[in-house]
Amino acid sequence: MSDKNKKIIICAGGTGGHVYPAKKLSEMLLKEGIKISWVGSSRGPEEQICKDLGIKFYRYPLTGFRGKPLFFKILSLFFLIFSFLRFFLEFQIGSIFSKRYTLVCFGGYVSLVGLAHFSGPIYIQEQNSIPGSANRLLARYKKIDKIFCGFPKTQDFFEEKKAIFSGNLINLDAEKVEKKKPCFNELDIKIMGGSLGARLINKTAPKVFSQLSQDFPDFKFILSHQCGKGNLEETKLYYDSCKKNFDLKLFEFVENMENFYSNADLVISRAGALSVSEICETQNVAIFIPLKNSIDNHQHENAKFLAEKNSAFICDEDLLEENLKKILFEIVKNPEILESMKENISKISLTDKKNVIVKKILSNE
Repeated sequence: MSDKNKKIIICAGGTGGHVYPAKKLSEMLLKEGIKISWVGSSRGPEEQICKDLGIKFYRYPLTGFRGKPLFFKILSLFFLIFSFLRFFLEFQIGSIFSKRYTLVCFGGYVSLVGLAHFSGPIYIQEQNSIPGSANRLLARYKKIDKIFCGFPKTQDFFEEKKAIFSGNLINLDAEKVEKKKPCFNELDIKIMGGSLGARLINKTAPKVFSQLSQDFPDFKFILSHQCGKGNLEETKLYYDSCKKNFDLKLFEFVENMENFYSNADLVISRAGALSVSEICETQNVAIFIPLKNSIDNHQHENAKFLAEKNSAFICDEDLLEENLKKILFEIVKNPEILESMKENISKISLTDKKNVIVKKILSNE
């Protein structure tokens, strides 16, 4: 299936939402014997991932532009120009005519070096329902071979013949996620705010479940709460300050997501593209709490895709305690809601099950 002489540059950095799909693609390409280079930042987990996978890593100093003060915007532009020149020298000279490098960009400001790529095909993978600034710029000013979209709606933002709905690349085996039979008067709830946690969720969840456990003393709440690195003691204090009549497992980080999602009745989560895709793939019902200041409100749009299909709830950050309590109160009073929603979500997929992305990259389609 693969051309062993093909050389691929991965551009991904900063946040896990861009980096972990790139990691998944890299693993698939390495199995095909493809040589990979990775251009990333110093801020995310990508350098360690490259060490673990044996991939040569190039650290570029690109930083965000949108929403920054003037000084940081000027600095960002300086770093961008520097990165263009470096990328040209490292990857373009000597290969412009041979077209030997294929570039795969996953969004984030590191991907803007794609504007200086002239030595082969360019592919984009956009995880979110609303495309990020870097991917939009690339699609506007460069000849893109294919744009792999994580949500169907994403295709609307790009040239029709270039954009295809592939679903996202996730690092999770849904077949290993155990399903739980519904239990009367019991809810097993998984709470997470992403790899770094979410302080607002950490602070609000203890209050909400303290109140619910008092309102429904005969109802059993079983909580597994991922609070984020460095947030364990603070979150524990929040729980300790509340009256509680529920089971609680509290931890900073989830190593095994298959175990975390197993036997869940309900998930409370941020609405990053990968979280939404994973939860959909595991056929769990979620209460999504979109990050209010996410660029272009993309987290709300990610969650909206499932909410419109009656497969998830959206709980806005404004008046979070009141809104979250209201949704959970309705679920406790009418548990059949979850079964109906699980039936709906079982018919939806947001993941690249058919390996569309790697197949098209390797076949130069």
